[in-house]
Amino acid sequence: KSSTEIFVSNRNIDKDNAEKLILPSRPNSVQALIDAIKSRLNFTFDFRLQFHDPDFDNALCNLVKIEDLPAIASVKVVRLVELDRISTSTDDTILQTDSTDTIDSPERISRWPEVFIVPPFSYEVEHVLREGNAAFDKNGKVITLTRDQKHNILETMGEEIYKLKAYPSTTQIGKAAEALVRKHPCLKERNSDTGWEGWKNSLRYKMGNQRKKLAKAGIMDVAVNAGKRSRTNPDGASPRANIKRPRRGEVNFLPSYPSGETRESLETRRLEMVEEFKKTSAERDIPLIHQHMMPTFALRREEIVTTSPPVSELKDRWPALFHETQLYFEFHRITNQNLPHVFYAALDDYAPQLIGLYKKRKTGRVGERMEQLLLDKNDIYATRTAVLASLPMYLKEDPSEIFKTSTIALVHVDEEEVPGGVPFSPRQVFIVLEDQVVMTHHSWSDALVCLFGLIYALHLSYPEKCTGFFEFIQVVLLKLDDERKQLKPKLQTLKNELV
Repeated sequence: KSSTEIFVSNRNIDKDNAEKLILPSRPNSVQALIDAIKSRLNFTFDFRLQFHDPDFDNALCNLVKIEDLPAIASVKVVRLVELDRISTSTDDTILQTDSTDTIDSPERISRWPEVFIVPPFSYEVEHVLREGNAAFDKNGKVITLTRDQKHNILETMGEEIYKLKAYPSTTQIGKAAEALVRKHPCLKERNSDTGWEGWKNSLRYKMGNQRKKLAKAGIMDVAVNAGKRSRTNPDGASPRANIKRPRRGEVNFLPSYPSGETRESLETRRLEMVEEFKKTSAERDIPLIHQHMMPTFALRREEIVTTSPPVSELKDRWPALFHETQLYFEFHRITNQNLPHVFYAALDDYAPQLIGLYKKRKTGRVGERMEQLLLDKNDIYATRTAVLASLPMYLKEDPSEIFKTSTIALVHVDEEEVPGGVPFSPRQVFIVLEDQVVMTHHSWSDALVCLFGLIYALHLSYPEKCTGFFEFIQVVLLKLDDERKQLKPKLQTLKNELV
């Protein structure tokens, strides 16, 4: 392995502090690089690393995959604050961040982890559990907690769950309960098939009570559902009516305003961005726009989620959302995912299997049209287009709902006839929302990625006659299902065939 040169910037302590570090070989993981930096530079604190990602205009992004780091690179050391420590997701996408202070970051910076990390409890409870686990290892004896001890466990677990998600699914709460009993086997329940079913139910009720307390405190993502009918508010709406909660794997669904910001200060930032977009592309202050987009995220989500304004109004008020780079940043703020990176990595991985499944369907009009699309292509871009364009037909959905005549659609302009009606080399692709063109692109598949990002950013529903197509992107390609989604039979069958 060749040597690696790393320039380490520790700007959290000293703005002018930078060190050059030459490693004899390339570390095989991000953690190995962190350990090497700690050892060589005598850092005693925990930190994460950021690097300038060329895919996002060299914006600072969290380093998650060591393969993304060049042989000669500059990395920034970011000391971990308490919120960072919950980031245990095994998602290997690039975690894109804004180059602003951590206080301006969204409230949640990680998706639900594959393995829930049980937090430490009070000193008393930790002592009781340590003794109880030792006894369980010897004779399999479980312990009986006092009321206060159990309350401390549930309260602490509930806070840790809320850091990840305000409305966790039943499956996710079950995984948290399972992790609790796995770490502390002395808490295993007698007469229970799983050993943790009671803990799961207790955590579910705890989360409900916690949301009520946080709503009274004004926490936005739960306060939005407050004021429903109750004994103290008999004239309110039904408790189950119009509940606003994340639907598709959103991490930051409805965050509170950043510290020190008000509606008025955020509105001032918004107006400055609108003025910038009145200028030509060459004259716009792109760094200023980027600087304002992060702190105004909470105001933007409040407008979009609570009032559902028309797309034309959103385009006037938030023009940066319809700029490709800022759209991808917005998608990352909502889901903590790099949309184009994850989308194309998964699509390229599944493409051979999908083409194999498509080619088995050779009969009927659908089979004939798919055969036109699946003629051997000489480049990856045409293959991607063929795979995506064939999917609605394979799912027996109407592709015109997306590609030509819907209020949510891609409309392409071509200079020559295209096979199967799908543009492999379009002159221009229009992205249409609510019957108006909101963006244009020169690539059909890239335009589809932007369309999907807009559906998330603007909190839109999928086209009614083509929900399976978009759910495939959401659940199979991007894995934004939170283990909650009950798929349609055809889509579930396709997902199973791709495993």
